[in-house]
Formats: sequence, C-alpha cells, structure tokens
Amino acid sequence: MEIKNKTILVTASAKRLGKFIATDLIKKGWTVAIHYNKSKTSAEETANYLFKLGGQVSTHQADLTCNSDIEKLVNEIEALNSTWVGLINNAGYFNYDNGTNFSVEELNRHMSVNFIAPSLLTKALANYTMKIKKQKNSSQGFVINILDAKIFGLNPDYYTYTLSKQAMYGLTKMSALTYSSCLRVNGIAPGITLLAPGQDQKAFEKSHKKNLLKSSSTVEEILNTIQLIINSKSMTGHVTVLDGGAHLAPPRRDVGL
Repeated sequence: MEIKNKTILVTASAKRLGKFIATDLIKKGWTVAIHYNKSKTSAEETANYLFKLGGQVSTHQADLTCNSDIEKLVNEIEALNSTWVGLINNAGYFNYDNGTNFSVEELNRHMSVNFIAPSLLTKALANYTMKIKKQKNSSQGFVINILDAKIFGLNPDYYTYTLSKQAMYGLTKMSALTYSSCLRVNGIAPGITLLAPGQDQKAFEKSHKKNLLKSSSTVEEILNTIQLIINSKSMTGHVTVLDGGAHLAPPRRDVGL
C-alpha cells in the first residue's frame, strides 16, 4: 500500500500504548491523527515530538461517550488534506466492578468507550472508504481493535469491562463480514503490557510469572503485530492473542486483586 498522505486515526494516542503506536506509525511513514479526551497537554507534547521526527500529525479532542463528539471527530479526520485509510481503536475505559455490584452508569460508560464508539468510527471509515473508492479507485481501508486477552480466559473480576471487550470481539467479527468490500477488520488481544497506575514493578513482573510462558505481551510485539495486520492483505476477522498463554490457564481471580 502506498502510504504517503494516508492517515491512520489512533484513539487515545496521547500517551501510554497509543503513543507507542502513533510513534511507530510515524516512523513507518504514515500520517497519524492523534485522538485524546482530557489529555490535551500530553497530546500536544506527543504531536510536537512526532513532528520533530518528521511526521505529519494532527490532534483531535473527543469524548467517546458523546455521539456528537464522535461525529465532530469524524468530520475533522475527513477534512484533513490526506486520505483516511486506517483506524486503530485503542481507547479503553477500565474500572473495577463485579456481577453483584455493577451500576448502570459503569455499564454504559464501558460499553460507550469500548464498544459503541469503535462501532461508530468503524462505520464512518467504511462509508468514507466506499465514497473514496468511487472517486479515486483507492485500496481497502483497515481497522485494528485493541481488545484484552482476558476475554479468552475469563474470571469474575472487572465484570462490565469484560462484557464491553466481549462486545468489541463481536464487533471485530461482524464488521469484518459486513464491510468486507471496503475494510479489513482485525483485533489484537494483549495481556498485561504496561504497569497499571499505582502498580509497582515487582507486582507487574509477578503477574507475568503466572502465565504458561512466564511472560506476557510487550509493546514491541504489539507494534509488530499491527504491522503484520496492515501488511497482510488476506487477513480479516482475526484476533491475535498475545498473553504468554494466560488464556489457556486463566487465574481464578484477576492478577491485580
């Protein structure tokens, strides 16, 4: 695929994993649209860093629980002086609850960020790609959903979060089928990759030792898998699990508890 002046929207890419993804894409020559919600300072710092690397970058604020914000985000991406070809649904809301104490508010927030927003953005890219194909005879677009290996090795913790990521898994399959004429849709389900807020290095390493391979996903592995998906023209509807085998022998309780 010719990547000059081709934009990939990466949600929640001001910091953490999203920043790593955006940086790697810039190094590969892509144009990147950085999305953020409340992390304006981090988004600007990331954009300035990527600009210094010679990258073409734009920043876009949107609350992914708000449909009007999602529409605004789509309009901004479509108005860029480049062709929108890719979407990486990296944004995620993650909060603890269980099956006996979850609230409607937490269920709605998890589903809004982790399922509804990716669904709407995928539909928007599909519609845009079909329109562009008629005008420019362009190639297929692609979507990569960042899921969680937890959905393949269930335990009762993080109840509504897990439900929302299960829904995202279904979205990956259904949208790959529905939009096959214009999009390839795949997913990556990492294990514990970065330290959680408040987690120390010792607890982080201990969680990895419980896996079959005594390790978990790394940022580098996720970036390599993203490139594999982008470059594999026959791959769609597939979810790659990177968790050191944890899904084959899942813990009875979440490792963070």
